[in-house]
Order: sequence, then C-alpha cells, then structure tokens
Amino acid sequence: MIIFVSIVTAAAAVAGAALTFMRGNVDLARAENDLASGALALQERTENVLQSIESVLRDVVSRIPSACLRTGKFEGFAASQATKAILVGASSSLPQVTRIDLVNARGRIVGSSNPFPINDPIYLTGASYYQALSTDPSLVLYLGEPMKIRATGKRVFSLARTIKDTEGNFLGIIVSTIDVSQIERVLEDRPITRTLAVTFYRRDGMILAHSPKSERVLGQKIWHPNTPLQRVIAKNTPTLIRDISWIDKRERVIALHPLANYPGGIAVSRAVADLVPGRHFEARLIRFIAYLMDIAIDAASVLGLQQVRTGILRAASESYLSRHDILTKLPNRHLFSEELKRTFLGSQQSGGAFALHFLDIDRFKDINENHGHGAGDEIIQTVARRLRERLRKSDFIARIGADEFAIIQRPVRDRQQIIDLVMAAQAAMKVPCTVITTEVDVGVSIGVAIAPSDGNTPPELMRAADTALYAAKTDPDSSYRLYDASVKDSRAERRALEASLRSALENGELELFYQPILDLPTNQIWGCEALVRWRHPTKGLISPLEFIPTAEESGLIGPIGDWILDEACSTALTWDLPLKVAINLSPMQFKRRDVLASVKKALALSGLPAHRLVLEITESVKLTGEATATLERLKTLGVSIALDDFGTGYASMSYLRSFAFDKIKIDQSFVRGITDSSDSRAIIKATIGLANDLRMSTTAEGVETEEQLNALRLAGASQAQGYFIAKPMPREAIAAFIASTQGPHQNSLSEQLSSRAIA
Repeated sequence: MIIFVSIVTAAAAVAGAALTFMRGNVDLARAENDLASGALALQERTENVLQSIESVLRDVVSRIPSACLRTGKFEGFAASQATKAILVGASSSLPQVTRIDLVNARGRIVGSSNPFPINDPIYLTGASYYQALSTDPSLVLYLGEPMKIRATGKRVFSLARTIKDTEGNFLGIIVSTIDVSQIERVLEDRPITRTLAVTFYRRDGMILAHSPKSERVLGQKIWHPNTPLQRVIAKNTPTLIRDISWIDKRERVIALHPLANYPGGIAVSRAVADLVPGRHFEARLIRFIAYLMDIAIDAASVLGLQQVRTGILRAASESYLSRHDILTKLPNRHLFSEELKRTFLGSQQSGGAFALHFLDIDRFKDINENHGHGAGDEIIQTVARRLRERLRKSDFIARIGADEFAIIQRPVRDRQQIIDLVMAAQAAMKVPCTVITTEVDVGVSIGVAIAPSDGNTPPELMRAADTALYAAKTDPDSSYRLYDASVKDSRAERRALEASLRSALENGELELFYQPILDLPTNQIWGCEALVRWRHPTKGLISPLEFIPTAEESGLIGPIGDWILDEACSTALTWDLPLKVAINLSPMQFKRRDVLASVKKALALSGLPAHRLVLEITESVKLTGEATATLERLKTLGVSIALDDFGTGYASMSYLRSFAFDKIKIDQSFVRGITDSSDSRAIIKATIGLANDLRMSTTAEGVETEEQLNALRLAGASQAQGYFIAKPMPREAIAAFIASTQGPHQNSLSEQLSSRAIA
C-alpha cells in the first residue's frame, strides 16, 4: 500500500510539475518534437544503410551452390578465385564496406575480398560476433564492437550474418567490415544546432558511431550503470528522456529510436540549458521525480504489484497510441482533427490565414502489388520523413490514411508561400525511394485549401482540400491543385453517372454495336466485334470510354459484362452466316467475376457453338495461376482467346510465353503509321512473323484507308477491321450487312470496298 501511494504521489507530482513547467514553453515542446523527428529520420537512414549492406551479404550467400553448403566443400568454394572476384565486387559496391570475409565454423577466414593472399591462417574465434553467432542458433545477425585498424588507422565495426548448411546447421559466417566514418556522415546529415549530438549505439548501449566525431567515446557505453537512460534503452522503444550525459557532463533531452531490424538504435540529444534557459530547477525537479517514479515502478514489480506497474505503463502507451500512427510516429487522424480545430480557433482570433494540404502517394496500390506490403511500409516511412523535413516548426503534419498525409501550414502570408511548400514537397520525391536494393519512383498528388476563404469550418475546409486533391489526381497536366470555385468534385459527377448507369442496365438503355472483321486471304467477312453503347434518354449515344471506367470502379462491370455475353451470343446465332463474334473482357470483370460460369451460361442460353465465340483480353489482366487456369478451361470449351492491343504494354512477350493465345490483335496506333513510318511497318511485320511462328492469327485494328489495307495484305496479316471496311452498326444493320455479302445476286464485299460504298 505504501509503495502504491508513493507511485500515485510521484505520478501526481510529475504531472503537476510538468504542467507548471510546460506553461509558456511551446518552444521546448517543439524542440523535443524536432529531436524525436530527427531520431526517426536518422533511424530510417541508418536502417537503409545496414539493409543495403545486409542485402549484399545475402546476395553473396545466395551464390553459394547447394553442393558447397557442406563443411569440406564450403572451404574450397570460399578459397576459389571465382569467389574472390565475387567478394571483391560485393565489397566495392558500397562505400561503407571496406572488406567482406567468409569464416568457417571453426572461426578461420577461408575467403576474403582483401586483395592480398592469406599466407597464415587467421582465426576470429575471439571476435564477439563469432562467439555469439556460433553458440546461439537463434541469432542470424550481429553488430560487432568498433575497433581501430593498425595499418590504416581507420575505425571500423562489423555486421556479420550466419551461413547455414543444407540441413540448417551452423556452417560459418559472412562478415562485412564497415567504415565508421561513413556511418558518421549519415549521422552528420542534420541541420547544425548548438550542442546537438547524435549517437549510433548497439542494443547493449555500446557506441558504434558518434557525431560530433569523438574517438574516445567509440566502444564505450552510452549510459552509466543504474541510470534512467540505461533502463529506457533496455526497454527498446522510442522515447524522450532527460539525463546527465557522461560525455560532456551536461543535462540533455535525449530522443531514442531503436532500429527496426538490427540490434541497435539512434540517440539524438541537445543540452537542456539551450532548450529552456532559466528553467534548470524545474527541469531537474521533473527529472528527479520521474527517476523516483521509475524506481517505485520497479519496486512494485519486485514486490509483486504487477498490476500497478502495468496499469501506469499501459495508460501512457494507450495515450500515445490513440493519437499517433505506429508506422511513421506521426500524429494520426484523431490528433489531426484536434489540431485543425485549434488552428481554426487561433486563426479566427488573430485574423490570420493558414493552408490545409492533403497529399497522397501516386500509384501506391501498384507499389504494394509489385513490391509487397513491406516495401509499401518502407516507402510510407520515407515519404513521411521527407515531408517532415520540409516543414517549419510552426507547421503540423499527420498521417490520416493508408497513403494519405495532411499538412497544416501556419501561418501563411500569400499564395506563393503555399506553392513554395507544394514545390518543396514534390521536389523531395524526385529522388527514388530505395527498398532493399530496388529503386522505386514515388510521386505525390497535393490538394490545398486556404482558411478562411475556402471554408468557414474545419469540415468545409477538409472537403475543399479533398476536392482539390482529387482534381489534382485526375489532371494529367498537374500533380497539385489549389481549391477555387471552378474546381468541381468529379467524384460527385461519377456517383451521379454510376446511379444513371445502374438505371440504364435495368431499363434496357445499353445496346451492342457490331463492327465487321475482314478475312484478308478470302476478302470475306470473318466475324464481328461486339462493342457496347449507352443510348441515354437525354444525352443520346454515350461512348464506352465515358462509362466503362465508372462501371469498373463501381463493380457494375460484372452484370454489364454478363449482359454483353448473353446479348452478343444471342445476336450471333441470328446471322445468316456462321460468323464468329468477339467480345472484350474487362480486367475488373475477369478479376471479380466467375468468367467461366458466365460464358457457359451465355452459350447455353443462346445455343451458340463455343467455337464461334472469341474472348479478347489485354495485358491488364494479370495472368496469375488462377487466371491462366480459367483461360485454359475456356479453350477446352472451344472458345478462342485473343490478346488485344498487342505491343502497347510492357508484358506482351511474357504474356505470349505464359499462355497459348489463338490470336494477336495489332493495335491501331501501329496500323496508322504503316504507310508512313518504317518503325510501325517493322513492328507489324515482326508481330505477324511472331504470330505465325506461334501458330496464331492476327487482326489489325483501325484500318482507315485503302493504302493501309493493302500494306497489311502484303505484310501477311490474317484479318483487318476499321472504318474503311465498315463502321460499328446496331443489331438490325449488321444483319443486313452480313446478308448483303452473300448470294449470287449480291455485290461482293470486295466490290463494296473498291467502290468505297461502305467507307
């Protein structure tokens, strides 16, 4: 009970003293925030450097053949000249690495990037990384203590990684020697501030690098025994603490941030005297009471009062977590909302203006899909750090969504100051983000609203900034927009279009047009492509380019796609000739719908033979194992599969290798240039030759002139379609057109083409 009362009293004393101390000390809070932000930024940079080094080590290990992952074979592999070349190349790939060594299970160096031959055996059994990694199977990585190389005078430390044999047993170590001065350059990449100190420490507190440079502190512990700093570092969590530094004997505010994937951390500190001049007594009082409280909590743990200790720590943790984003350590949406309200109130009282910036990362979904969610998290952290570094102390930044950030720029003098921040934020993204060893280009779109002109309340201002952001994202000419009355919320228009489209499907406003496809060897109609149109009751005929994207985003593409299949198959069965009908499959339709079931249903209801149906997909349809299996089942039914818009994407060749298509459709952009561009002619000829070798047919789209048609014949294309042959036409017209191309008393299609009667 006594200890409980002591804890409560100490906590109350801390709270009271803290409130007294914080009154009027906004600069102190900002300074502490700067230290915490600096620690996070340097933690990320140091982490990136170590990840790059570890990636090189993993790459070297991955080159070891499986047969050499045995005790006898490994040493022979490590000592070979080929391995020497690999190690030399690996060590020279990064400026931080001075050498890389391969060490066997007995601790002897058996391979090295050192250009000089190893005459006498060198054993590293005394090295801490060898002792740790060889005895603890759970360890994979180890940071070695700093040391001085006699020959060069350089200070170095090591990053070592285990090598396992084919059965998972300890086989040896690959160890990189890292130049301390290179790490100190990373630590020095901060604005010069009086008494600022930065330390890269190992998890046990050992100093591996320090800025400003000081050889006497390397290898020493960052803390003195039995101090608050020692206990905080042992907890291995980001925090702020005040303690007396043994290095310069000054009381410091210290921001600690452990590394996420390595046994170490970053400490950024400044002297309290420089942060709060004249308030030394209060600073010491708070530190002393906090120290007593820490002792009381530890005592409570010893005496079994775990609930007391846990409750206090949980309350502090929950208070922080409820208002901050865990990944970036930025304020979250909740804290942002509170800050925006406070800023609005302050703006109304002072009459000043401020700006609200909404930002999100371009193509973030693609980044996650192509590089993995871990890479996405790293990019979020990098973007957060870069944005934070571009802000003034008075500005506020928060992460308010998965890839969304908000900045309150306060105060603002004029429009140019706002644009300057926008330009600075976008310039910060010009350097690609490095994810392990891959560089990823990252951009941000920005929407800005200005208070009070763009909103009289926080919700109004947020809506204005959100509308400007969406306008920026949909504008191909600009990646940022400042809100004004002319900026329309295109999402509201899209929602209205979606509602109309839903009604159109229910009310039968959609219809199919059919464009004939000419078989070039016989000059007869081969089939038709079905193209959807929307006959709006007031707007008239609407192109699919206007409504298909909305259908895909809303999920309506599923039922619309099913209707197209049913309608096209039923119509094709009414034609006088057994022509084929081609239907486009949307990537979203393929992703969200059971295409196989939809096709089976359409064929069964219409009675159309499966061999008369052609399904066209583009490279946007990802050929996953499931997707490829679906296409294979469709082919088993007798349906043909065509690759549309060939040559316009990046994966065409891999697509052709992944699935045996029946046809390649040559995009109209190449057909247009066939008579004028030697490049277009070469691409078309190469495509036709490739298709012939793969036993595929070809259809050239967008034929508009007789010269283009003749050139395609000479190139050997199988089929052609375009306005020169026939425009898309509705159901009744296509039936009449097909009927006009057959019979002894009808004009042949070739005569019609010659006379340009159906241009």
